[in-house]
Amino acid sequence: MAGVKRNKCDREELRKRVIEEASRAFGKYGIRNVHMDNLACALSISKRTLYELFCDKEQLLLEVFVMHQQEMITYISEVASKAQNALEVIFAFYKRKLSELTELNPLFLRDLRKYPNVLAYIRERQKQNDAAALVHYQKGVEEGIFRDDINFDIINQAISMQFEMFVYSDITENYPLSEIYSEVTFLHMRGITTPKGMQMVDAFLQSVKEKR
Repeated sequence: MAGVKRNKCDREELRKRVIEEASRAFGKYGIRNVHMDNLACALSISKRTLYELFCDKEQLLLEVFVMHQQEMITYISEVASKAQNALEVIFAFYKRKLSELTELNPLFLRDLRKYPNVLAYIRERQKQNDAAALVHYQKGVEEGIFRDDINFDIINQAISMQFEMFVYSDITENYPLSEIYSEVTFLHMRGITTPKGMQMVDAFLQSVKEKR
C-alpha cells in the first residue's frame, strides 16, 4: 500500500510540474507555438508519459487555468482577511492581474480562440468570480467608497467583456495588454467611486507611477 501511495504522490507531483511548465511556456510563446514534444523534452520525460497524464494540449491548457484560478482564489482570500476596506482587495487583484498580463505574450490570448472547452470553463468561472466580487462592491458601498446608485451586476458583466476583448479584438496588436487593462480598469473605477473612493484610487495610481 505504501508503494501505491508513493506512486500516486509521484504522479501528482509530475502532473503539477507539467502544468507549471506548460503555464510558463504558453505564457511566453503562445499556445500554438508550444508542442507537447517541447514540454516532454523540457521536463525530461517521454511523450508517452505526458499523454498518460493529459490526453491532449487542450486538457493541459484547461488545467493551467484551473491552477491559476485556485491560486487567485487563495490569494484574494488572504488579502480580504486582512484588508481594511473593499478597495484594498480590488487593488490587490489589480496588481496581481497586471503583473500576469505584463509577462503574457498576446499570442496566448489570441490562440485561445481555438479552444472552446477552455473558453467555456473561463466564462463559467467568471460568473462565479462575479458573484464573489459583488460582495466586495456591496462592502464598499457600506464603507462610503462606492456609489450606492450603481447596478454592480451590470458593472461586473461589463468587466467580464474585457476578457472577450483581449481574445477576439485586434486591439492587442497595437497596445500592450497591461496598458489596455489599466485604462479600462481605472475608467470604470472612477465611474463607480464616491469622492472619498476617488481620492483612494488617485493615491493608489500615484503610488504605482512612483514605483515604475
